[in-house]
Amino acid sequence: MKKKALTAGLVLGLALLTACGKKAEITIHDGSVDTKVEVSVPKTVDEILAEAEITLGEEDVAEPAKDSEVQDSAEITVRRMNHVTITTDGEKKEAKLAGGTVKELLAQEGITLSSAQSMNVKEEDPLKDGMEIVITTSYGITITHDGKTEQVDAGVGTVGELLEKQGISVGKDDTVTPAMDTAVSEGTKIVVCRVTYEEVKEKEEIPFETEKKNDSSLKKGTEKTGTEGVAGEKETTYRVKKVDGKEDSREKLDEKVIKEPVNEVILVGTKEGRYEVNRVAVPNCADGSHGYYEITYSDGTVEYVEY
Repeated sequence: MKKKALTAGLVLGLALLTACGKKAEITIHDGSVDTKVEVSVPKTVDEILAEAEITLGEEDVAEPAKDSEVQDSAEITVRRMNHVTITTDGEKKEAKLAGGTVKELLAQEGITLSSAQSMNVKEEDPLKDGMEIVITTSYGITITHDGKTEQVDAGVGTVGELLEKQGISVGKDDTVTPAMDTAVSEGTKIVVCRVTYEEVKEKEEIPFETEKKNDSSLKKGTEKTGTEGVAGEKETTYRVKKVDGKEDSREKLDEKVIKEPVNEVILVGTKEGRYEVNRVAVPNCADGSHGYYEITYSDGTVEYVEY
């Protein structure tokens, strides 16, 4: 009778153990939060999460899968779905990954950074829902301005945007090559020329002219100056364009005469007939008080006249 009673008690104990289930400690990793729960097993992952009051979104993932059955102590990892914006040199794309790091998302999207590119986050950073990853490419740019040349690294944008970032102002008359709205790229060379305008007044000589006038009192074939020529003077106003301090071009704005020139007048003899060509005095005494003139005329004749 005692043996039968013992057997009945063992059966009852096994029945009670089966009804209550065995206990297992489960560790649930949910991002940076770890939760430990003790549950009766076997249970599915979904049941264990519900018992731990952990809710999964429609896109969230559990490892092992939600319908997997847990028999003993185990670890469950919850991977929350992260919706991320990836902006590469101004171009945006949407991507998503359950859990993971920045590096894992870039690998999923087939993005490999070059040595000229940089990010606003680190590769090992864990993803977060709503995160924006910005990838910027730095170009080697040469800027020549104000008498110097600089080498700078710059991201995408236009020439105008780059100059603004570098603190280089451009005046309304200045010229920029390439144009301000040109997109920069590797090796772009930017030249800023400073353009100024100023008014300049300059005095210039006005040359005199020469005119000839007939004079009947002069023997034909002879000339003499009747009026000396005198140069005049004028003042001219120019608008001078200078590029980087050097004159590039000028435009005449005004001109006024300060002093009129005086023309030179040459008298030209027109008198016809025999005329004296040469006269030589020949003295008859030592003191030269008297003698005669030897006069040569235009027709070749010679006369002697006492004095």
